[in-house]
Amino acid sequence: MLLSLKQTLNQDSPADPNDVLQVKKALIKTGHYDLPDYGLTPYPDTILFTAIKNFQKDSGLKVNGIICPHGKTIAKLNEELNKENPGVKSPIIRCPQCGGPHGGSKGDLCPDCDAKS
Repeated sequence: MLLSLKQTLNQDSPADPNDVLQVKKALIKTGHYDLPDYGLTPYPDTILFTAIKNFQKDSGLKVNGIICPHGKTIAKLNEELNKENPGVKSPIIRCPQCGGPHGGSKGDLCPDCDAKS
């Protein structure tokens, strides 16, 4: 499982539900997100942003509770997830418009640039 977010995940901005689920699942695997009684939802909650901050702190990253699609926090999360699945490789395709990495399963453009075109 490697993370690839559509947009920045931030407590003060609308969030993509799939991004929220991906990050929650990743933070469950790293031991930073405790599943609440109401279960796993695609909605951002206080527990999620506390978990992001705790992960950032434990990883020696800037603690701000924000995960950017191409930032240090997602890179560190993917590094941690890759330790569990050493055969999984990070995306190596680069978008010709923005230069961002992506899996390449939907063509040359990353999902963000593809949505804009």
